[in-house]
Amino acid sequence: MNQDDIAEGGQSPEPQEQGLEKPESTQAAASDADELRERLLRALADAENARKRADRARAEGRETGIAELVSKIVPALDSLDLAIEAASRTEEGTQPSVDALLNGLRATSRAFLDALIKVGVERICPGTGEAFDPNIHDAISSRSDDETGDGLVLETLQPGYRVASRLVRPARVVIAKAS
Repeated sequence: MNQDDIAEGGQSPEPQEQGLEKPESTQAAASDADELRERLLRALADAENARKRADRARAEGRETGIAELVSKIVPALDSLDLAIEAASRTEEGTQPSVDALLNGLRATSRAFLDALIKVGVERICPGTGEAFDPNIHDAISSRSDDETGDGLVLETLQPGYRVASRLVRPARVVIAKAS
């Protein structure tokens, strides 16, 4: 640099203008960049966690809503089952109107159950000889039965219903007891 350069601008040029950087500002800029990068990564992680929480809350809300609806529909399904059972006691073919009613009741029951399955509802209807599970079965009574093992299901009085991991109603069963 010479005197003419100083005279023209009145000041000597900064080291950055000459292509030289101050070591302190480089370190400060790198430190700022690292800090901003960390803040960005934290913000992205927070956003991802918030999205996951919202997804879980939405799924739980859906499950709760379905479970509440099922608990209101179950008594109607029970009534349909009782009507089907009562109509089934008549000899088929002897009364055409009862046969038609029975077919209609069965179709209605099937339609309800199909709709429930489509939204993720599981019907719990243990068969005879199935192990009693207190988590999903409610033992209404027990009966002596030498053919069926002790503590096994003898009869299902009412089916149970479950939505995902939430039990809406346990299956009401009669269990065997040793004589």
